[in-house]
Amino acid sequence: MSLKIKDFSVVYRDGDHSIQAVEEATISVERGRCLALVGESGSGKTTLGKACLGLLPGNAQTAGRIFLNDREIDFSNETLLNQLRWQRISMVFQNGAETLNPAYRIIDQVAEPLVEKGGENRKSALKRASAALFDMGLPEACHRRYPHQLSGGQVQRGLLAMAVILEPDILILDEPTSALDALNKSFVVEIIQRYKERGKGILLITHDLEFAVRHGDEMAVLYLGQVMETLPAGEMLSNPIHPYTMALGRSYPTMGTARDLGGIRGDAFYRLVHQHGRRDEAQYHHSHIQIPESAHANGHAPPTGCLFQGRCTQAIEACKTGYVNFEAVQNHQVRCLRRGIVSALSLKGVSKKYGNNTALNGTDLELKAGELLSLVGETGSGKTTLAMIAGGVMAQDHGFRTFEDRDMDEWLKNDMGTIARRIGVVYQNPAESISHRFTCMTLWPNP
Repeated sequence: MSLKIKDFSVVYRDGDHSIQAVEEATISVERGRCLALVGESGSGKTTLGKACLGLLPGNAQTAGRIFLNDREIDFSNETLLNQLRWQRISMVFQNGAETLNPAYRIIDQVAEPLVEKGGENRKSALKRASAALFDMGLPEACHRRYPHQLSGGQVQRGLLAMAVILEPDILILDEPTSALDALNKSFVVEIIQRYKERGKGILLITHDLEFAVRHGDEMAVLYLGQVMETLPAGEMLSNPIHPYTMALGRSYPTMGTARDLGGIRGDAFYRLVHQHGRRDEAQYHHSHIQIPESAHANGHAPPTGCLFQGRCTQAIEACKTGYVNFEAVQNHQVRCLRRGIVSALSLKGVSKKYGNNTALNGTDLELKAGELLSLVGETGSGKTTLAMIAGGVMAQDHGFRTFEDRDMDEWLKNDMGTIARRIGVVYQNPAESISHRFTCMTLWPNP
């Protein structure tokens, strides 16, 4: 059983304004696989999960299609949707305690799907509900308690029991490990593995990137409602291709890996659609996207180009206006005008001698856009020589160097001034690097 979401969009209407929550998202959850859906808060993850069950609020307008086992779901048919929920697709919602009814005991709420959807009598349903709760590690003494009498981990176990009680084919988990201790988190892992082995498809919505990498099979990265990249989950932290995926991974600390927490510059903005009320119908629905570095008469950016360009470390002018396709790059799908993270600086087989002393011998180096690369080694190992060659201050004896996909030696020969403004060097021994013939004011260029 598979779940396929194709070109799906969601807009929330609010008077004369609207928020574009999801835009033409295409993802799929296959039988026996777990798809992890990640992205910043407000990127549209929960909206996409609720859309699969037809649980969006009344002010939501949708476009696109969702298929269950290659059969399109008719969201206009409430009878069909009621048959679908819990029996074919179920969801463990975020903020578990708020999802449960405080006036009913946990066992009654787990039994409810059996009575309402499965047609069982109350006695049989309560017996099965008790067995399901026990199977989720909740002792019998807790079964007749109210939600407020349970801990966060116990509530989560109750929600999982309710979600799987009718053996649905697709299980949607929305932040199932948020605020859980290590023991309860490991139990959620058990549930994911158990249901994958039984051929169930799982859509895992989470901010916990390490959890998603470890326990997801595939991953989809959302930004402002657009899928920026789909990739094998295990490659999210080790081999990202989209600049946003790399930035997201570098913003997340892990216990087992030391990494530079580079973060993402700026803030994500909601996407607003304005209705100006003009008589000209073509101008009535006037769409804007809020991007910090862009300008518009009313403070918003025109709806063109890449949504991430205002925060991207490798954005070029074309990223502001060009149409961005979602295309295959290696074994990923990437939405990037430059087909993913580009190489800013590359050295191939670079060597350098000082007389009879070899400082560098056939050295390769690649620096990607937005990357911080540390060069370490003993004194005399060639660090400064390599840095000077990379900065264009010194020429290599052999080998090649490129900067932004251009031959760096040809560039230096024909237009040294331009490349000097693109690559800056802070030299060792500052006192020896500055001319003693000029004052500091003289060295500083006039504006």
